[in-house]
Amino acid sequence: MTDKTAEDRLTDIGYNEIVVHEAGKRCGMAWNPWLGDWFTSHSPRNDNTNAEGTWDHWVDLALQILRDPMTEIVRPDAHRAVSGVAPVGFYSESNRTLTAEELVERFPRETGGAR
Repeated sequence: MTDKTAEDRLTDIGYNEIVVHEAGKRCGMAWNPWLGDWFTSHSPRNDNTNAEGTWDHWVDLALQILRDPMTEIVRPDAHRAVSGVAPVGFYSESNRTLTAEELVERFPRETGGAR
């Protein structure tokens, strides 16, 4: 185990993006350690990014997608699952951001954190 802080481990990663989720050939989510609690869109096929935000922003986006009438068409169960959860509609704020410690815990292999 290293004596480095979580902040130091995040800094050591440099400018590498880490894929978090992929949901299709052009639809995914990447974590950018140098940005802390910010995530970007990721196109596995095109290897590019087009959107960014804190995890809370992505949750808000997910809620908007899941509550969309088109979700009711393609995934009625997912649409029903979030029927009582409203998006916040953030601009730049968040209800809560993830700490460096929480991020290192989620990405231990990539950050050299505890396993």
